[in-house]
Amino acid sequence: MMHTLPPNIDIDADVVLAIGRMLDDHAKLASVSLADSVQQIRNDHKTALSDFDLEELVVEMAASRGLSVLLDRTAR
Repeated sequence: MMHTLPPNIDIDADVVLAIGRMLDDHAKLASVSLADSVQQIRNDHKTALSDFDLEELVVEMAASRGLSVLLDRTAR
């Protein structure tokens, strides 16, 4: 099932695929750490997406998989 991603983001297909793999491999009963997810994406991929855009993608994609998200990022 296709899920509509946030319209304000210039989609980086490699990053979307990486987030999808990361979430598919995540334990279903544990919350997805937003801080760890953004850091992992930054470490593994070069992207022009802002941290806020990455956060939004992770939250949207986790929600479509029924995963809870730990909102543990600090404001900058």
